[in-house]
Amino acid sequence: MVKPHASKSDYEAAFKGFHYPMSRSGIINMGRDKGGLDREVAYVLSLLPERRYKNVEEVRAAVREVYVTQGVPREELPL
Repeated sequence: MVKPHASKSDYEAAFKGFHYPMSRSGIINMGRDKGGLDREVAYVLSLLPERRYKNVEEVRAAVREVYVTQGVPREELPL
């Protein structure tokens, strides 16, 4: 991934209505069930580590780490 095109608002829309704790598969399924999810958001969520997330802050931190692992500089992260 060269530079993210998904925005903070794309992620906030994806996370809206999540009930925690939530597993990675739950996050992916809830996002997909909403529809209209940005392709990049769906892709990044699919790369989250398999674990249970206690709150949205844990999910945001995991999303940031996915981007960093993909070579995106921290100053260009959408979250």
